[in-house]
This record gives sequence, C-alpha cells and structure tokens, in this order.
Amino acid sequence: MNRVLSALAPHSSKRISEYAQRHPGTVDLTVGLPAFGPPRSFDERLAMLSSAPHENARPQDQYAHSRGAIELRAAIAQVYQAEQGVGLDPDTQILVTNGAAGALWIAVLTLTEPGDEVLLPDPGYMIYPPMIELLGRRVVRVPTSPADGFALHISDLHTRLTPRSRVVLVNSPGNPTGRVSTEDEMADLRAFAAEHGLYVVHDEVLDRFAYGTEHRSVVALDHDGVGVAINGLSKRFGMSGWRIGWLAGSPAVIAEAVKAHTFFMLAVSHAVQLAAAAALSDPKADTEVSVHAAEIRRRGELFLADLAQIPGLGKTAVPDGGFYAFVDVGEFARLRGIRGRDSTSAAVAEYLLHECGVAVVPGSVFGRAGEGFVRMSFAGSAEQLDRAVERLAG
Repeated sequence: MNRVLSALAPHSSKRISEYAQRHPGTVDLTVGLPAFGPPRSFDERLAMLSSAPHENARPQDQYAHSRGAIELRAAIAQVYQAEQGVGLDPDTQILVTNGAAGALWIAVLTLTEPGDEVLLPDPGYMIYPPMIELLGRRVVRVPTSPADGFALHISDLHTRLTPRSRVVLVNSPGNPTGRVSTEDEMADLRAFAAEHGLYVVHDEVLDRFAYGTEHRSVVALDHDGVGVAINGLSKRFGMSGWRIGWLAGSPAVIAEAVKAHTFFMLAVSHAVQLAAAAALSDPKADTEVSVHAAEIRRRGELFLADLAQIPGLGKTAVPDGGFYAFVDVGEFARLRGIRGRDSTSAAVAEYLLHECGVAVVPGSVFGRAGEGFVRMSFAGSAEQLDRAVERLAG
C-alpha cells in the first residue's frame, strides 16, 4: 500500500455530502453544483454523434489526440481571445484533460520534482495539499486573513521562499473564500514568480462567476512563460459529470505536460470533447452562462441577507466571486453552546448536520486560516436555499 495515501484523511467534504445522500431530507450545501446543466448545443452535438451510422469506425469511437480534439482546443483559444484578449496557439498552448482536477495533477507533476515545494494560500481548496503530497512534493502554506478579504501578499510569499520553491498555486475566483485577485495582484504575482524562477499555476475554474472584481487570467498577463492556467466546463456550463478541463501555458510547458498526460491516461473522451467544442463556440450558450451567473449572484445575495437575520451568522459579506459563502461561525457557536475539542468549524458543521439537517463544509479542512468558518454553497435552487435558512433559524 502507498504509505502517503494511507496517512491521508478521507475527503471530508465527500464524507459529509455522502451522508446527505444517505439521508434524503438533508439540505446539502457542501458541493458547488450549479442548478443548471449544459447548453442545448452540447446535447444536440452529442445526439448527432451518437446517431451517426456504425458501418465504419466513427472518429468519436477512436482515441482523440493526446493534446485534445483540435475543435475543442480551437474553441478554448477563442474563449481566451474573447474574454481575456490573449492569443493562444491551440496547437501548442492548450492541453485538454480529464476535468480541471486532471489538469492540476499534470501541472504539478510537470513543473516540479519530488521534494520540491508548492506555495499555497491558506485557506485554499481542499484537494490541493493531498494531491501535492501524493506526488512527493512538499506543501508550504501561506496564511491569509479575513481582515483584508484573504488577500495573498507578496511579502508573505517572500518569507516562505526556499531553494526548493517551484510553484505558487493560486485559485481566483477563490474556493472557499470567494476572493477575486485584481489585475494588479496577478501582475505582481507573475513578476514575483519570474524574479525567483517559479511558476504560477492559476486555478480559474470559477472564472465566469466573478462579480465585484473583473477576473484576469495569469496567461493574459504572462510575458515570461511562468503562467499556467487551469480551467474547465464543470462550473461554467454546470456539467461536472462530463469531465472536461484544460491546461493553458507556454509551448514549452504544454509540450512536457502532453507527455505526462499521454502516459497517465492517453486521451479524454472524444465524443464529449466534440460536443463541448460546439457548446463553447455557441454565442447563445455564452449568453446563457451570463444569465446563470447573474441569477446565482442574486440568490447568493438573498441567501446571505437571510443568514444575517440569524443570531451569530451576520458577519458574512457577499463574495466577489464564485458561489460559496465562507461564513464566520464563531459567534454562532458561542450563542448555541457548541464546543469542539479541536475545531469550532468541525463542531458547528456536525451540529448543523445532525441538529438542523443542513450539510456544510468545515472551514478548517481548507487550512488553519479557515478555522472558525464553514463553507456553504449557494449554487443550488432558490427552494433549497430557503429550506436551509428555515432550518438554520430554527
């Protein structure tokens, strides 16, 4: 058995969401699953592919190119041109992966060696540390503070630099905090990486859910080849089950990443890639995404306004991006007499699950700086959010 794997705790968010699935009456706010699905153009293209004659092997029945179907890579490049004003070569600068999670694994594997260090803002998405550790790399957490909206400061990165530092992995719009890095912050981070021989891996999977601050991709600001973007369609199109992601960066990085991807899984589902290309190229689908993002934002504002009426839950501002509320529960725990041996976050999450029938994720699983918070998704239906508020207020 892999000793590193055996030493890792199970995915806590999955444990809680699986409990919610076994208890159908639970209101599950653990997972960021938008209450919409792929655009019609995706379904239409997939149906067309499925109904094609079977006399000869169809293109979608065969391996896709290891870099990804050229139709999808071209569509992804057009998205970056339209949304970020950057021209990426679909032949050399984009790799299609099995979801954004697959792109993250390949990026860390490609850019580091065993024993190298990856700098992570704390709190940060829960799968980053175990992924890095399983690859034999070292996690170096960089604490942030709710006092300034969990901003990552270059000065804090400086204090944690060592000769083994190789990558800064950032997530903007952020999960769980909802923090959206400004263009100046991203430019400063890119300059810091270039100065110290590092790469910036930018997980931007929530890019279409930036509200208060405009989203800027690191590859749009990159002049030295140090920026690598991770993205996918799970959040943009509400199609997490179809597992389409990508990695974008310099030709040198992508060439090495393609080798890793080929050895790892050869290629991604050909038919799903072709359908995804149709959806990404559909201007009506893009309009739908904007409408969906605005609706999720509206639901989030109403949800947090309702939470603010519950004693102890009134400190949370509407996030700048994403669809997660990172809720300060310190006062709530005090008022309800909730005490945890090691973690207030975990104790409150257990209380909400078993006493209120509402499943949330304890902030402590995102890092020490997340202690005292819980993460609640507001990506679901308005009815689901209303039920959650009723139970939390009870």
